Amino acid sequence: MPSLLMWAILVYIIKRSSQEECEKDIFKNMLFECEFLYSNMQPSLLCEVMTSERDAGSPSNKFYFLQLVWNKDDKIRSTEQSLFQAYLNSPFTDKSLFYSCESIWKDFIYIDPSILSDHCEKYDYCLGEVSNFIDKLNVKKVEILNSENINIFTILNEFAHLVEVNILNNSLFNISEVNFENFLFVKTLSVKGDYIHVLPDGYFSNMVRLETLDLSQNKIETLNDFSFGSLSNLKTLNLSFNEISAISKNSFAGLSNLNFIYVTNNKLESIDENMFFSNIQLKIIDLSFNQIIVLPHTVLHSLINLEAFICTGCNLTEVPIDLFVNSIKLMEVEFNQNEIKTISGKTFEKQASLNRVYLKHNNLVNIPEFKKKSHLRVLDLSHNEIISLNTDLDDEAPNMNYLNISANKIGFLADDHINNYLDLEILDLSENKITHIQLGSTTLSVRKLTLTNNMIRIFDVHWRRLVALEILAMDFNDLTHLELPPCIPSVKQTLTFSFQYNKISRLNVYSLTEDQNRVSRFDRTMAGCLYNGISKNFVDISNNPLICDCKLYPFHKYLKETLKIAHKIDAFLNVENTTCFGPLLLKNQQVVDLPDDVLSCPIATNCPEPCTCGIRAKDNKTFVNCSATDLSEAPQNVPLETTVLYFNKNHLKSMISLNKECWNNLTELHADSNDLVSLNDWDLPENLQYLSVRNNKIESLPQNLMNFIGNRSSFEFFYGGNIEKCNCSNKPLKEFLKENIDFVVDIEDIVCEVEGNGTLVSLYTIPDAVLCLKTVTWDFDPTVTLLSVCGMFVFLIILLFVYYRHRQLILSFLYIHCDEIFHFCFKDSDVDEDKVFDAFIAYSSCERHIVMELLHELEEKEPHFQLCIHERNWVPGRFISDNIISSVQSSKRTIVILSDNFIASPWFRLELRAAIFKVSGDRKNKIIVILADKSTSLDGIDTEIRHVISKRTYLVWGERWFWEKLKYVMPRKSCFEDMETDKTEVDYSHRRNSDIALMENI
Repeated sequence: MPSLLMWAILVYIIKRSSQEECEKDIFKNMLFECEFLYSNMQPSLLCEVMTSERDAGSPSNKFYFLQLVWNKDDKIRSTEQSLFQAYLNSPFTDKSLFYSCESIWKDFIYIDPSILSDHCEKYDYCLGEVSNFIDKLNVKKVEILNSENINIFTILNEFAHLVEVNILNNSLFNISEVNFENFLFVKTLSVKGDYIHVLPDGYFSNMVRLETLDLSQNKIETLNDFSFGSLSNLKTLNLSFNEISAISKNSFAGLSNLNFIYVTNNKLESIDENMFFSNIQLKIIDLSFNQIIVLPHTVLHSLINLEAFICTGCNLTEVPIDLFVNSIKLMEVEFNQNEIKTISGKTFEKQASLNRVYLKHNNLVNIPEFKKKSHLRVLDLSHNEIISLNTDLDDEAPNMNYLNISANKIGFLADDHINNYLDLEILDLSENKITHIQLGSTTLSVRKLTLTNNMIRIFDVHWRRLVALEILAMDFNDLTHLELPPCIPSVKQTLTFSFQYNKISRLNVYSLTEDQNRVSRFDRTMAGCLYNGISKNFVDISNNPLICDCKLYPFHKYLKETLKIAHKIDAFLNVENTTCFGPLLLKNQQVVDLPDDVLSCPIATNCPEPCTCGIRAKDNKTFVNCSATDLSEAPQNVPLETTVLYFNKNHLKSMISLNKECWNNLTELHADSNDLVSLNDWDLPENLQYLSVRNNKIESLPQNLMNFIGNRSSFEFFYGGNIEKCNCSNKPLKEFLKENIDFVVDIEDIVCEVEGNGTLVSLYTIPDAVLCLKTVTWDFDPTVTLLSVCGMFVFLIILLFVYYRHRQLILSFLYIHCDEIFHFCFKDSDVDEDKVFDAFIAYSSCERHIVMELLHELEEKEPHFQLCIHERNWVPGRFISDNIISSVQSSKRTIVILSDNFIASPWFRLELRAAIFKVSGDRKNKIIVILADKSTSLDGIDTEIRHVISKRTYLVWGERWFWEKLKYVMPRKSCFEDMETDKTEVDYSHRRNSDIALMENI
C-alpha cells in the first residue's frame, strides 16, 4: 500500500512537471492561428504558430504544429459551454498530433507528414491542455463540408475573428440560415455547391473587408440593385453555374474595386450596357456559356483597366467595332464557339498589348487584321471558314508563338505566309483543303508544322532552309512521291517527319544517299548531320502503298545497310508497317525483309509466256522468270541481253534447250526442284557465275562442269538434295566439293546415306575407306590357300576368345573413341520409341553427388542421353510408388546406385522391389547397377532381389573405364549383339551372366 501511494505521488509529480513545462514553454506568449474543419459530420482542428526563442543569446525560429482529430463515436459533452469549447474539452483520437519543429520544415509538413516524426519534437503530454491555450479567438478559417446538420452553422457565431469561411456542398437552400453579422474580418467567403435561389438584399453589407465572394454552383436566378450592397474591398466575384437570367444594371454598382467577375454557365439572354459602368477596376470578365447573342457596344467603355474579356459559347453573331475602344490594356480575348462571321480590323486597333486571341469554332471567312500587334503570341482560328492565309499577318504580328488555323478551307501554303515570323513555335494547318505546299525558298523559323488531314499532292520543300523545324506532321494526305529528308547541317536539334497514310508509291533518296556516303567516309564537313553521333532525322513513311520494284531499291538498300548502324542520317520509324503494296507477289511484305534480287522493273518486249521478264535492280541484269510455270523446256524467245534465268519448280529433264544461242550470255541459272538427272548435255555458257540445281536427281557432275567451276575466281554453286546413297562413284564429287568449298554455298546440305548405316552424312566429310568398301579377291595355289585358311581359322579362334574374354571393354572403347567405325558397324536396334527417357536413376540423397556427375557426363556430352531423376521429373502430389513405377516404365534403362544408405531405405525394400520385379522380364528395360563404393554390402538385400541384381551388369563408381562401360550399356546395341538376340531365352540368360562375370573381372 505505501509503495502504491508513492507511485501515485510520483506519477502526479511527473504529470504536473510536464504540465508546468507546457505552460511555461507553449501556453504563454503564443498566438496560434487555427483552421476549423467540419466535414461529413466530423470536426477537426489544425493550428500552427511561428515564434522566435532565444537560448544563450542565439536566435532560433520554432514552428508549432497542432492537429486535433475528434473521435466520431464520442458525443460532445456540453450543456453550458459553447459548441467549440465543448469540442476542445472532448477526447481526441490517437491521430491527434502536437509537434515543435525547426522553421525550415514548415513548408514540407503538408507534403510529407513523416517529417513530423523524423525532425520534430513531440508534445503528447500537452494535448490534454489544448483548451487552456486555444480558444475561438485563434480560429481564422472555418470550413463546413458535406453536412446535413443545419444547426452546425450556429458555430460560426462563436468566431469573431474569422478571415476565411468556406461553406461547401451542405444542401443549403436558404442563405439566411447562415448568420454573417459577426463576419467583420472575413476576407474570403465561399457558399458553393448548394441550392440557394435568392440573395436577400444587403445580406453581405456588413462584411466590409470581404475581398473574395464565391457563390458558384447554386440556383440563384436574379441579381437586383441591393444583392451585394457596397462592398468596396471586394476584388473577386464568382457567380458561375447558377440560373441567373437577369442582372440589374446597378447590381455591381457598389463594387468599386472589383477586379475579376465570373458569370459563366448561366441563362443570361442580354446584359445592360451600363452593367459595369461603376467597375472601372475590372481586369477580367467571363460571360461564357450564356445566350447573350448581342453585346451592347458601350458595355465595356468605362473599363480602362480591362485585361481579359471572355465570351465563349454566347451565340454571338458579331463583335461591336468599338467594344474595346477604351480598353487599351486588353491582353486576352476569347470568343470561341460563337456564330461570328467577320471582325473588323478596327476592333483591336488600339490594343497594342494584345497577347492572346481565341476565335475557334466560329464562321469567320477571313483572318482579322492585327496591325502593329508585336505582343501577339497566341492566335487560335481553328474550325472556321477561312479560305486563304493573310500574307500580311506575319508582318502585323511577327512575334507569334502559336498559330492554329486548323479545320478551315485553306488551299495553299507558301513561304510568303510565314517567312516573317521570328519565333513561331507551332503552326497548325491540319484538316484544311491544302493541295500544294511550297516551302524553303527562304529560311523559315517554324518549329512544329502540322499539316495532317489535308489533300496535299504537291510537296515542294527545300529541306535545308527549315533551320528551326523540329516536327513536321504530314499524315493523311495525297502525296504520291516523296524526297526523303537529307542532311540539314545547320540544325542542332532532332527532327521528326511523319508521312503516314498518304499515297506514296515512289521515294527519292538521291540527296540522302549522297550525304550518307559522305557521312560513312567520316567527312568532317558532315558532322552536323548527326546528333551526338546518332541520327538527327526520324522519318515515318509507314502505311503507304509503296511499289517494290527497281525504283525502290535505293531506299531498300539504304534501309538494310543503315538499320544496324548508329551514324545514319535518317532513322526510320515504324519499319514493321513499311510494307509493299505492289507487285502482287510482294504485297504486304516488309520492305526491310525483302531479298535484294526481288526488286526489279518489268520488261514486256520479247518476254515469253507464261514467264515474266525484267531488269534486276541490284545489278541491272536482265532476267527471265519461268519458275512454277509447269514448263519442261527453257523458252527460246527472250529479251536481248538476258543473263539470268529463274526456272525453279518445273519439269526440266534435260539441259539441251539451254544450248540455244539466246542463252549463251547466261550468268545465273536457278533450276531447283526439277527432274534433272544429268548435266552432261549442257554446253556451259562462258560467263556463268551462279548455278543452283538443288532438289533434283543428279547423282554426279560432269567433269567439264567441275573443271569450269574449279578454274573460276568466284562462283556460287548449289547442289543439295540430289544424291541419296553414298558409294564409291561419289568420290570424284567428294573431292570436287573439298577442293571448291568456298564456291559450294550449300556444302553442308549435300548429304547422303552410308550403306547399311541409315544415317545422313555430309558427303565431303565421309572417309574414303567408308565411301569405297572394296571386295578383295584371292589368287593363290591350293596349298597356300589351305594354310592361309587354317591360319585364318586359328587367328579367328584366338580373336573370338579375346573378344569373348574382353568384349565389354572392347566394345566400350570402340563406342567412345572410334565413333565413325562404331556408327558404321553398329546401329540402334533396341530403341523403344514409346519410352521418354534413356534411363531412370534410383538413388539415396546421400549419393546425390554421384547423380550430379552422371547428369553432367551423360546429358551434357555426346551422345546426349535423357535421364529421369525423382527431384526433377516426378509429378508432385502423386504417390511415390506410382512415380517409381511410371519412371521405370518410361525409361529404356534403370540405373540403381547401390549404397548402404539406399539399401537401408524403405523405398528400396518396398516400391523399388516391386519396380525391379516388374521389369525383370522386360528385355528392353535393363537394370544397370552402380555400387557407390567397393565396400557396399549386399547382405541387407532380400534373397529374391539379390538374385535379380546378381543377373545384371553392375559397375563400381570410380573404377577404371567406368564411363566407357556405362555409355556402352546405355540404349545402343552393336551388330554383334543383334545376331545374338535370335537365340533362345536360355542362351540370352547365359549370355547376360557371362557379361556380368566379365564386368566383375575387369
